[in-house]
Amino acid sequence: MSYIRDMRTLQIPPPSHAPAITLGPLLRRARREACLTQAELAVRAGLNRQKLVELEQGKPGVAIATYAVALAALGLEMTVQPKRVRLVDYPQLKRLAWNRPGDDEVSEQDALALYERNWNLVDQESMTAAERGLLQRLVDQYGGGVLHV
Repeated sequence: MSYIRDMRTLQIPPPSHAPAITLGPLLRRARREACLTQAELAVRAGLNRQKLVELEQGKPGVAIATYAVALAALGLEMTVQPKRVRLVDYPQLKRLAWNRPGDDEVSEQDALALYERNWNLVDQESMTAAERGLLQRLVDQYGGGVLHV
């Protein structure tokens, strides 16, 4: 079964994604691990308790700076980095990254570039549903819906 149409566009059924982990539950876990109540963390962060409740619930519309203040009060900081893809989870991608010894992960943009540069080496019939889903998501997000092969 070929996933290439017109030699440029990848057509793969949409994947079933696991729900994304939101920052709120991570903040709650960090607060609990620090043995702090919501009221105590709110005071440390200079927030009211209701705002902290909204943070922990992951309510939409809460400013990212508010998360940063609460995390800083816990002695934590936010960092931003490209989304990563674990090579071990995607057999065809792992084959394409053979020349990256010691790399267990690549950025999502690097993963798409590996697929595109080496598409002739991809065994499409052996791709798992998860890998097809990953590739479609990468193509949609970074390739404008087109797999450039």
